[in-house]
Amino acid sequence: MMRHLVIMLAGLLLLSLAPGGLCQGCAVSEDERPLLRDLEKKMIYSVDPSAPPNPSILLALRLAQDHNKSIERDMLNKLSQDAVQRAATYSSGLVALHILAQEASCSDPRRVSANGSTIDLVQLLKQKFEAELQNIQNYGNPLTNYYQLSLDVLALCQQNGRLLPAIASTLLSPDHKKYYFGSNFSVDTAAVAVLAQICLLTTRQSHLPMVYEKIRENVQWLVDKILDEKSRDGVIGNIYSTGLAMQALSVSSEYLKPRAWSCPQTLHRVLDEIPKGTFNNPMAASQIIPSLEGRSYLNVSELNCSMDPDNLPLSTPRPPPPTSPPPNIRVTYTAADGVGITFNDSIRVTVPWGSVFLKVMEEAQNTDPSKFSFTYTSSSWGPYITSVRGLAANSTQHTYWQLLSNGSPLNQGAGDYVVSDGERLEVRFSTY
Repeated sequence: MMRHLVIMLAGLLLLSLAPGGLCQGCAVSEDERPLLRDLEKKMIYSVDPSAPPNPSILLALRLAQDHNKSIERDMLNKLSQDAVQRAATYSSGLVALHILAQEASCSDPRRVSANGSTIDLVQLLKQKFEAELQNIQNYGNPLTNYYQLSLDVLALCQQNGRLLPAIASTLLSPDHKKYYFGSNFSVDTAAVAVLAQICLLTTRQSHLPMVYEKIRENVQWLVDKILDEKSRDGVIGNIYSTGLAMQALSVSSEYLKPRAWSCPQTLHRVLDEIPKGTFNNPMAASQIIPSLEGRSYLNVSELNCSMDPDNLPLSTPRPPPPTSPPPNIRVTYTAADGVGITFNDSIRVTVPWGSVFLKVMEEAQNTDPSKFSFTYTSSSWGPYITSVRGLAANSTQHTYWQLLSNGSPLNQGAGDYVVSDGERLEVRFSTY
C-alpha cells in the first residue's frame, strides 16, 4: 500500500513539472468562452495585411481551443514565405518566435519551404544566438536584449538544439541590466526567462546537478520579482505584461508560496478588459490568449493539429466606416530631449476625436517640421518612434523615445493610445 502511494506521488510530481502538467493555471469557463472567441476574431481582423506576418499571432491561435483552419493555414504559408525570403535579416528573437509558430502548427522548423526554397530556422537561430553570446563577451551587451535571448533559449530548448544549460543558467541569472528597463522591472522579460528555464529543467539536457540548482535559483528569483509587481486587483506589471506573467507563474507553481497568487483573480481581471478594447492591438491579444486557455508557450510541442476542431467561423462583419466626420479635439504636444536637454518645444494641435498619439505627432510635424519632424519603424506592436527632430534612439547607448500623457509614461504605443481633449502629450528622449 505504501509503495503504491509513493509511486503515485512521484507520478504526480513529474506531471506537475511537465510543461503541460498539473501546474498549468486556470482557464476560461464555457460561459466565459464567447469573450475569448470574440478576442480571437478581433485579433484576426486587426492584422494589417500590409505588415510582415507576425508569428506571435499564429502561435496564439494555435494555443487556443477553437480554430479557423483556413486562417491558420494562410498565416502559416505567409510566415513560411517571409522566413524563406527574409529570415537572415530577422533578429534572434524573431527567429525563435517563427520556430515556435511553426512547431505549434505541426510544421518542422528545420525544413520551412516556400517558392521552391527551404530554410532551417533552428540552425539559423543557433548562429544568431552564438552571435548574441559573442557580442556579450566582447561588449557586455547582447545584440538585441534579454527578452529576445530568453525566447532564443526557449525555442532551442523545445527543439533540443544542443543548448548548454550551463550557458543558459549564467545568461539568464539575476542582474539589473538584464531585467530592468530604467528603474522598472521588466515583467515580460522575466516571464519568458522563467518559461525558458522551466523548459531546461523538464527536458534535462545536462547531467550536472549544480547547473539545475543554479537554474532553480534563477527561477525562484524571477518568480519572486514577478510577484512583487502584482497589484491588489491581480494585474501583474501592467495589463499588457499580465498574459506572459500568467504563463510563467502557471508553470512554476512549486516556486510560489501558498496564496502568493490567485490565478482566477488575474484571469477575471483580464476578462473584464476585453469588452473595453484593451487588447484590440493584435500583439496584445496574442500575449493574453494562451493564458486564458490555461496554456503556455511550453505546450507547443504537445499540439495535435489533426485533432483540431474547425469551429471559429468569421461571420462577424467588419465595422462599417462612419457616415459623418467626428468632432475635433485639441491637445498640447511637446517634443523634448530629456538626455542632452537640447530642445523642449510645445504646440497646440487639433485632431479628430478618436485619434491616436501618432496622429498628433503627424499634425505637429505638418505644422512645424523644423521642431516636430519624426521617424518611425513598423514593429509587431505597431509604429515604434525611432527619431524626433533628427535625434535617434540608440539601443547601444540605451536611449529611446518615451511617450507620456500628463507627465505619466504610457503603456500603449503611438499607434494604439487614443488621445483625449485637453490632454498634455509628450515624446521625451530618455535613457534606460
